[in-house]
Amino acid sequence: MEFRVRVPATSANLGPGFDAFALALPLLAEFDVRPGRGYEVRVEGHGDGVPSGSSNLVVIAARATAKAAKEQLQGLHVVQRSEIPIARGLGSSAAAIVAGCVAANEVLGRPLDRQSLLRTAAGVEGHADNVAAALFGGFTIAAPSPEGPVATSLEFPRAWRAVIFVPGRQLSTRQARRILPRRVARADAVFNLARTAIFVAAVLKKDGTLLRLAMHDRLHEPARLRLVPALDFIARAARAAGAFGAVLSGAGPAVLAIAPARLAPRVAAAMNAVAEEESWAGTAQVMRVRGIGAQARRHESTE
Repeated sequence: MEFRVRVPATSANLGPGFDAFALALPLLAEFDVRPGRGYEVRVEGHGDGVPSGSSNLVVIAARATAKAAKEQLQGLHVVQRSEIPIARGLGSSAAAIVAGCVAANEVLGRPLDRQSLLRTAAGVEGHADNVAAALFGGFTIAAPSPEGPVATSLEFPRAWRAVIFVPGRQLSTRQARRILPRRVARADAVFNLARTAIFVAAVLKKDGTLLRLAMHDRLHEPARLRLVPALDFIARAARAAGAFGAVLSGAGPAVLAIAPARLAPRVAAAMNAVAEEESWAGTAQVMRVRGIGAQARRHESTE
């Protein structure tokens, strides 16, 4: 039994939807998997610093999945390749966790449904936004419940594009979370609450004017601006070139803009130009939102 698990990159928060909103992106992580005695992971591609042993997130998630399913899993042999840059706010860790959950579930005969996999993956990750988009694809909304996180996926407007500026430098999620304030003002909470609702309405109605109003945040970006000063000038350049809005991708330092398809190349060029002017090395790419989440496919027999 050999199969390949493919998991998309993700961009979380999207401005106001802190720890709740995320988009699936077409950058993929692939994991060739077969059952084995013990766990072994060979890392290729964007793998600098990724452990190959028991501390690899694929292994941790696979073990957590077997425990959730109350099943025994002897081990997995995994070859891990990824297009997802590490520590940029594009869900590289979430992709590995989701891959481990999906792989273990596949080997065990799929005892867990996607919502159960979400709960297991979120337990490993610590929050549900990225893993929800990685599992379900599209635009996802994740929310806590007494039984664990639940999530739903909405179709993202086909006429819109994600424009991702990926800098050369890294930023750990732990560092980006540590800088957040422990308390927020009521006015800031109300500001974000209103904009999360407007964001959902904008997606459902395919209304760029509403999205332009929605893509602003007061809960996490003001603090993280100290770690990612480029957000300010790159976001302003993106909006001036025609983007509906531009925000940190997850914890950063990547920056996500959403723009009409016809203006997206111009937005990417503007983000690249201002980043070069400000000596913030990186590259902007235009992407469609990926409507498909994690998939497991058996290898074709050559016999």
